[in-house]
Amino acid sequence: MLYNSEITFIDKFIATLKIGGVAEIPFDTPAFYNGVDFMSKFFHTNRDVLGEVSDEIAMLFIKNPFEGIYKRFRDAISAQNGEYMSFVNPEYEVGLVKITLPDARYILGKRTSTISNEFMISCTSEFCKGADLNFNN
Repeated sequence: MLYNSEITFIDKFIATLKIGGVAEIPFDTPAFYNGVDFMSKFFHTNRDVLGEVSDEIAMLFIKNPFEGIYKRFRDAISAQNGEYMSFVNPEYEVGLVKITLPDARYILGKRTSTISNEFMISCTSEFCKGADLNFNN
């Protein structure tokens, strides 16, 4: 079960992808995990700006010791299937960003969290660098 701050982080991540013009992301592939790795490095370097919620969000960036992957992050994205994301491809290797622009703006406009939009833009940009995606921030 995810903490509320983890859910907020994932929601803001997907909303930021949409605002940045990203229509699809790799999923459960080396490119996906490379993107999460880039984001994880940024997060751990800058997490102090988030305050106490950073400990909960950090759970998304722990590699599963058996598989060597960011399982919690992957599962959190997978849980968005049918809501903000769609995985309609046969091998579930591509996640389609299905959130609307108005919904993305609404999510990023809510001030219910200490996760700033600037922080999310930086995290999302790092993910896109690692996953070799074009992100228009």
